[in-house]
Amino acid sequence: MRFRLRSEIADVIRGLDGSQRLEEICEVHGASVSQVSHLMEVLHERCAVEPRAVRDTIDATEHYRVLNFLGDYFPAAELFAAFERLRSTRVAILGCGAVGSWTAVQLAHSGLENFTVIDGDQVEESNLNRSIFLHEDIGQPKVKAISSALHRISQRVRVRRVKENVCDADGLRALLSEARPDVIVNCADEPSVDLTSEWINEYCQDRRVPYVIAGGYNLHLSLIGMTVSPGVSACINCSRITLDELEDESLQGVRRLWRPKRNLGSLSPLTGITSSLAASEVLRLAVKSDRLRPAMWNRRGEFNFLTNELSFVDLAPRPECGCTAESIRS
Repeated sequence: MRFRLRSEIADVIRGLDGSQRLEEICEVHGASVSQVSHLMEVLHERCAVEPRAVRDTIDATEHYRVLNFLGDYFPAAELFAAFERLRSTRVAILGCGAVGSWTAVQLAHSGLENFTVIDGDQVEESNLNRSIFLHEDIGQPKVKAISSALHRISQRVRVRRVKENVCDADGLRALLSEARPDVIVNCADEPSVDLTSEWINEYCQDRRVPYVIAGGYNLHLSLIGMTVSPGVSACINCSRITLDELEDESLQGVRRLWRPKRNLGSLSPLTGITSSLAASEVLRLAVKSDRLRPAMWNRRGEFNFLTNELSFVDLAPRPECGCTAESIRS
């Protein structure tokens, strides 16, 4: 954003420190109040300036850093409404292991206050290398340990704990229907990420609830799942059509090796990358604005630990899927 300004208007801009009214500064420098006012409207719309009263209000809040960040995308007139949408968003996290636990913590740090956490497992010593859990959490249900961690971040956080392993679509539908989330994050790898994503997609398509497939990690890769807004972006079934086509092309003549019960390695930084990107997508969905649209609509990605490179695959809506998604340009 560049402007070429007359010297007197530039002097006014340099004097905008909140100590004087605009009319007073214009009079000192001999500038037109109407011209400077019009420039201020443009700068406000582009989030380059804000009224002193707004700045004072931001500085007095607990989440002033979050508001400062959102202020780069939302002008002052829209900023607090955007944060209120974020704060009040009800998020359900399915699976509270490595990725799920870090995603929940990052969302609480960002100001979200309404959580449903779903997991039937207890904290084990093997969880400590890649999740938020501490040694004293061992033996506790993961949902209880996460609830305690979120309340340490903010006493305003409300957590609905569901200690249950989701085994089928009907069971998941019942849990989500009771929780009534605005956004769902799928971090569950049991029975499998593909299966739980299919169940979530079925629930969300009927109710127009957006969801984030948080991905996970595998060997040296951090998997970055897609974000789905039913009726707007490609869904999980759209992605399967495209990915099956790509796999058919790339694996011609390749024999697949099946190794049941592989003991995969894991590393906390890979978990952090996946959960950070998942939490970022939830924040984008929560503010509900074209000013900050989800980055993972119509694509998925991978972070390669060996090369520190991010790569993405475009996953356009597929008419044959039947989900009525619109096409979105990244």
